[in-house]
Amino acid sequence: MQNQSELQATTTTVYPLSGNWRFAIDPKGVGEKEGWAAPGLDDANWVAVEVPHTWNVMADYVGYQGIAWYRRSFATPISARQKLVRLRFEAVYYQARVWVNGMFLGTHEGGYTPFEFDVSAHLLHETENVLVVQVDNESRTDRIPTSPLGWYNYGGILRDVSLEVTNRAYVRRQRVVAVPHLVGQDEAGEATVTATTWVCNTASETLQGKLIVDVLDDASGETVLDKGLQSTLVLGPGQEADIEWTVTIASPRLWHFDHPNLYRWSTALLGADGTTLHTDEVIFGIRSTELRDGRFYLNDEPMRLVGFTRHADSPEHGPAEPIEVMKADYDDMKRLNGVFARPVHYPQHPFILDYCDRNGILLIPEVPAWQLRAGQMADAQMRELERQQLREMIESEWNHPSVWAWSVANEIASDTPEGHAFVRDMAAYVHEIDSTRPVSFASHRLGSGPWRDACADFLLMNQYFGMWHGPRNALGPALDVVQATWPDKVLFISEWGFAAAWRHWEGAPPRDPSRYYDVPEGVPPDAPQADQMRCQQIADQMPVFRSRPFVAGCVYWTYQDYRVPGGLYVMGVVDADRRRRPSWYALRDEYAPVQIASVTFTPPSGNRRSAAVTLRTRGPLEKDMPVYILRGYHLHWTVTLSGEEATFSEGTLSLPTLTPGSEWSGEMTWAEPDGHYVLRLRIVRPTGFTVVEQAYDQAGHMI
Repeated sequence: MQNQSELQATTTTVYPLSGNWRFAIDPKGVGEKEGWAAPGLDDANWVAVEVPHTWNVMADYVGYQGIAWYRRSFATPISARQKLVRLRFEAVYYQARVWVNGMFLGTHEGGYTPFEFDVSAHLLHETENVLVVQVDNESRTDRIPTSPLGWYNYGGILRDVSLEVTNRAYVRRQRVVAVPHLVGQDEAGEATVTATTWVCNTASETLQGKLIVDVLDDASGETVLDKGLQSTLVLGPGQEADIEWTVTIASPRLWHFDHPNLYRWSTALLGADGTTLHTDEVIFGIRSTELRDGRFYLNDEPMRLVGFTRHADSPEHGPAEPIEVMKADYDDMKRLNGVFARPVHYPQHPFILDYCDRNGILLIPEVPAWQLRAGQMADAQMRELERQQLREMIESEWNHPSVWAWSVANEIASDTPEGHAFVRDMAAYVHEIDSTRPVSFASHRLGSGPWRDACADFLLMNQYFGMWHGPRNALGPALDVVQATWPDKVLFISEWGFAAAWRHWEGAPPRDPSRYYDVPEGVPPDAPQADQMRCQQIADQMPVFRSRPFVAGCVYWTYQDYRVPGGLYVMGVVDADRRRRPSWYALRDEYAPVQIASVTFTPPSGNRRSAAVTLRTRGPLEKDMPVYILRGYHLHWTVTLSGEEATFSEGTLSLPTLTPGSEWSGEMTWAEPDGHYVLRLRIVRPTGFTVVEQAYDQAGHMI
C-alpha cells in the first residue's frame, strides 16, 4: 500500500549546516591525495571557523588564492529515513568539490549561484556524517569572473549551507508570471497569473496523486481565489512532470516600490489517499514594466528613477555577510531614496532579493562576466560557463517582482565582432529562459563611440566623465550622441561616481581641475577634501541627467568603499565601516522625489504656535529626476527641547497623491514648551523610510 511505502505523508524540514566548521588551506594541492576528504581524517589541528565564511578576512590568509578545505560532521535527522535529502549550497566561491562520508558528489563552478546534491543514499543513520568541501578561488582567465578581478577575490563558503528533507515525490520548483490588466496608472481591474509547477518522483514506485493550488495575499494570508485549483497526476519512478496553471485575480494590489504588495502561490502535493506529501510556496508580485517611446514605465506610469550599487563586502566578513549587515546597508540606501539598482556585478544573496521585494527596489541582476576580451567571448567553454551562470541566476530569481530585467555582462569588449555576437547570443539565451523581462549589459564604451557598440533591449551606460572617460563638459554631448545613435532605446546610467585615486591608478600626471575631478598630490583618497570633489561631481552631473529626458535613471557607484586587489576602492558615500561622508547627504537631497520648499512660522498665540509648510515634488518628467507620482506619503513633525531627544509634541499630516512638478501646503500647530525647542519635519514613504528631513529652531530658522 502507498501509505506504507516511500510515499508517506511528510513534513518538509530544512536543517541548517552553517555554523561551526573546520578549515585548512592546501597551497600545494595535496589534500585530495592525502585523504583530506576521508571521513576518518583527524582535523583537530584545522582552524575553527563560522560558515558563511571567507578566509581572506583572516589575518593569516588575507592574500591567499588557491585551494582550501572545509569539514564538518552532522547527524542525520530522524525524519530523513526513506526521504529525499538534498544538500544545498547558496554560494561557494569559486569552484566547489563536495564529498559526504568519503563519497564524491560532484563539482560546481561559479561563485554566486546556488547548487545542490541528492545525498539520500549517502547518509549514515547510526553514526555522524562527515561533509567535506574543497574550495578553489584561483583567479584565472578561463573563469567568470575572469582575471584580473575588479573586486576582491574572496574565497570560501560565502553563503548558507543546509539539508532539505522532503518526500521522495516533491515539487522541485515553481515559476509564476503575473500580468495585470491595467485600467489606469498603477491600477488594474484584474490580473492573469500563469504558473508552472515541476513535480519529481524519485521513489521506486509510481506516484498517483494530485496537486492543489491556492493564491494568498501575503499580508493577510487570505485566499484571493473564488476556489482553489487541482490537477491529478501519475508519475512513474524517476519521472518528472510540469503542470501549467492559469488563474484570474480580481482587483489586484499592484507591486510598486512605494507599495510593494506581495502574493503567495501555494501548492500541495497529495498522495492517492489524500495525505500531504509535499508543500511549496512562491512569493510573487503583480506589476507591469515596459520600455516604450524611449521611456521606462512601471504600471503604465512613466518615471525616472535613481539608486545605488553595492558590493557584498564589509571589513569583518567580506562577502560572507550576516543578515544584519545586509539589512543595515539596504535600509540606509532606502533612506538615501534608492528605489532602483543594478545591485553589482554578480547574483545577490537571497535575503537581498527578498528585501527588495518587500521594501521596494527595482533590480537588474547581472552575472560576473566582467572585462571579457574578444577571444574569451569567442571561446566555447567560456560561453557555456556564461550560459550556466545565467541559467542558475535566472531560475533562482525569476519569481521576484523586484527583478524587472537582466544583465549579461559588464564592461566587455563590446565593440568587437566577438562582443556583438556574445551580447546577441546571450540575450537570446536569456529570452529562451525568461521571455517576460528585457535584457541588456553594462557598457563603458557608449561615451566614446556608441555606433560601434553592441546593443540589446535597452542601454546601460557606465560613465565616468571628469575621470577616465574624458573631461567634465563632455558628458552632455556624449549622452546626446548615444541618444542620436539609438533613439528608440531607453538609456540608464548604470554607473556614475568619483574615485579620488583614479589618476594615481593610471600613473597619470595632474589634470586641469576645471576640466577633471582631481585632488591635489598627497591628499588621501578618504580625506574630506577628496569627498568635496565627490560632492562637486554629484552637483554637476545630476543636472546633466535631468536635462536629458531620454535618461530614464541613474545608479551611483558605489554605496560603500570596498576591497580590491592591492587596497581599498574609495568610491562610497559611506566608508568601509559605514561612516557617512558629506556626499551621503548631498546625494540624498539630489535623489529625493519631493523637497520642503518653505516653512513659515506664525507668531505665538498664547502657548500655541503654528507653521505653514509647502512641499514641491520634482518634475516635470522631461526636466527632472527622480520623477514619479507620490501616493500614500505623509509629513511627520516633532517638537523636542533643544539638546534633548524626548518628544514634547508630534503629529502626522497625510499627503494627497502628488503628481510630478506639483506643490502642496499644510499647517501644523503645537503647544510651545518652556525653553528653547526644535521643530523637525520628515517626509515619509508608505514603506516607512524617510525621504527628506529638516530641523528649525523656535524662531523658524533652519538648523
